[in-house]
Amino acid sequence: MRNRYDDTRALVSVLIPLYNHARYIEECLDSILMQGAENIELILIDDGSSDDGFSLATAWKEKHGHRFARIEFDRQSNAGITTTFDRLLRRSTGSAIAVVASDDVLLHDSIAKRMALLRQPGVMAVFGDAIPIDGESRVTGTSAIAELGRPSSRAALADVRTLPWELIFRWNVYGSVLLCRREAVINPDSDSVLNLDIFCEDMQLYYQLSTKGTLRYLNEPVAQYRVHGSNTCFVEENIPKLRKSGYEAQKFAMRTMPFWRRLVVGLQAFTYHRWDKSLRGRLIFPLVAAAHVVLLGSRCFYDFYRVRLLKQSRKM
Repeated sequence: MRNRYDDTRALVSVLIPLYNHARYIEECLDSILMQGAENIELILIDDGSSDDGFSLATAWKEKHGHRFARIEFDRQSNAGITTTFDRLLRRSTGSAIAVVASDDVLLHDSIAKRMALLRQPGVMAVFGDAIPIDGESRVTGTSAIAELGRPSSRAALADVRTLPWELIFRWNVYGSVLLCRREAVINPDSDSVLNLDIFCEDMQLYYQLSTKGTLRYLNEPVAQYRVHGSNTCFVEENIPKLRKSGYEAQKFAMRTMPFWRRLVVGLQAFTYHRWDKSLRGRLIFPLVAAAHVVLLGSRCFYDFYRVRLLKQSRKM
């Protein structure tokens, strides 16, 4: 049987959850148009925005919508990031799927470069790096993965042997950088693989994909990640939700992991209880502290293994 991913004309579903990004949505949509719209199914859902972003997007659709293979824009009452993503997935029909944040920008040939890697045998999902930009679209760095948050090793992500461990010990993926096969995120019964009780979907999805050994990293920027005051991860009121989201994502994803990864991720999830200020939290605090010590030792062991392994790879 012919592999449909050998078809360079495969339909790609680009999914946009729009929320209060009237200032950026047109730039975002323009960047998708430049990818080769005739092979793109563009689906956008406005998640109860309070600005006029949906009106701007609709006007843009009237002007450029005919250039896409299929285009659908809709709006809903606020349902949150993961539920909106799930609804976008259910509406998609493409054999490959990319999710683009409504304030981000895809770089030239972003989809084509990732599709080239996605066509390789055994690859179900591909993610790349992102270039940080500010609210005025000014470039502020060269690598979101290596420069923002807790920097990750791009070399370790590029090696399939260390990629899952790098995600576990230095989770630091930003922006609209993931492209995957449809069957990687949608089950045969048409349900998505997402746990809808989790506030933010990215960690659970990357962990699940890396567990199956089908995730690959393209070591170059494929998008611009916008850093501004209203980023979900920078809004003060979202911080407790993000902590809980990480905890739930780790618990959800660890169930299908190999033993040693499951053990480490389980310990990471357990350390979430350091935020528990109740009597129970105080009673188990020594166990939480012990988990931190074990995790520190595990990361040191991984770092030693990573350095040796990557040095050997460079010599080959």
